[in-house]
Amino acid sequence: MSEKKELMTYSSNSFDDPPPYESISVFSAPLHQQLNGKRIILASTSPRRKRLLQQMGFTTFEIQAPDISETVDPSLDLMPWEYCVEMASSKALCVYKLLVDTSPPPALILAADTVVLSGNTMLKKPRSQTEQLAILKKLRDSKYPHKVFTGVAVIVPLKVPIQPGYNLRTHVEESEVTFDTTITDDFLEAYVSCGEGADKAGGYGIQGYGALLVESIKGDYTNIIGLPLRSTYKLMEKTLNEDAYDDLLIHDL
Repeated sequence: MSEKKELMTYSSNSFDDPPPYESISVFSAPLHQQLNGKRIILASTSPRRKRLLQQMGFTTFEIQAPDISETVDPSLDLMPWEYCVEMASSKALCVYKLLVDTSPPPALILAADTVVLSGNTMLKKPRSQTEQLAILKKLRDSKYPHKVFTGVAVIVPLKVPIQPGYNLRTHVEESEVTFDTTITDDFLEAYVSCGEGADKAGGYGIQGYGALLVESIKGDYTNIIGLPLRSTYKLMEKTLNEDAYDDLLIHDL
């Protein structure tokens, strides 16, 4: 007598699904409560940084593009991690000066800048498809991981008459990325043709098709996208809650 075997099929309903997002309450930590109803300014038009700020739980904020050059005075001879902090600070200060006299004034201004370092070469956004392809080949063929630095700057205008009128604090985050060395030139050419990495430092976006180029990462994944979430959150907390008089007393010592 042969046993009759039943073919079992599974669907998402066969298991305990997580609750739908509609049933999850709004994430409201102390920092969210502190900034609730106040003006938060993202000094960037990057759609990736916009999404990352939303991922942090900040759904209501303004976007203001900083009107500055994307270059720093070469005579400063900055290292990559210094360069991205300088750029982020310049972006934040530009927007602060633009909006400080508006009513109500901003409660917090956030800016960031990302650079990629391969060997001793600092890689920014490619200026053409030819340059993008050359960058990607360089990253693939490197014997060592390339490094991604994001400088983050936060400005909080002060309510007390202390120069310069604001708290400015910065942070730089470092991550490492290793490309798959077996990727073919044809694959890289197809990636360049899709246009995804044209506006990104290093010529690729790890949150999109660019993930297919990556063998491994070390460090904060969101830093590679363009805004390290945990570090940025902590920097916002620190800058917002710092007592302006502390700095004044230190300078008077």
